[in-house]
Amino acid sequence: MRNSFLRVTTWCVLLLFSAAAANALPAQGTVQSQGMVTVNGNRVPATTTVFAGDRVQTAENSTAAITSQGLMVQLDPNSSAIFTSRTLDLGCGSAQVTSSVGTIVRVAGIVITPAASGTTKVAISHMSGLLKVTATENWAVVHDGMTRHMLAPGKSLSLDRPGASCDVLAQTPQGSTRIYLPAAAVAVGANAFAYCSTHWFCSEVSPSVP
Repeated sequence: MRNSFLRVTTWCVLLLFSAAAANALPAQGTVQSQGMVTVNGNRVPATTTVFAGDRVQTAENSTAAITSQGLMVQLDPNSSAIFTSRTLDLGCGSAQVTSSVGTIVRVAGIVITPAASGTTKVAISHMSGLLKVTATENWAVVHDGMTRHMLAPGKSLSLDRPGASCDVLAQTPQGSTRIYLPAAAVAVGANAFAYCSTHWFCSEVSPSVP
């Protein structure tokens, strides 16, 4: 009886940790690289997987294509970016972002978002304190912290960003563990209780022989 109880207890613990791990996984994407491309400072092969918070850097004459669910980013040579869920933090360099899920692009204190539903494409360049944003497909919104600029398809906006750093810093992603782990624990506990309550080995039985 005790062995059976231990087996079920172990099963419950493993199930709990599996549920927690599944909910804790960060957003991920795929990088297709040409030339010298690094992720978190390490050179990567032609195809690799990236997770939320990873920094992608392209060298001279090198490019990287980052794809995720509803998102595609073409990172030009000498550019850096940090990939997170539905968000791209761009340092210096340039990129073309295609989104169908409402991707937010942050660069030099500027936030760029789609202005309408559907696929939105924007081209972004940040070099020598000058930021240029072009809406290539669909409308885009550029917010500099004070003013919202609406960009029609084919229109561009240039903003001076003197002193803006090329060091790209991602916002700390909110882990799903804090949100879903308690629910997973409750669900597993409830299922374990229901399972145990219907099986004889969870009941405390006095030994037949004293």
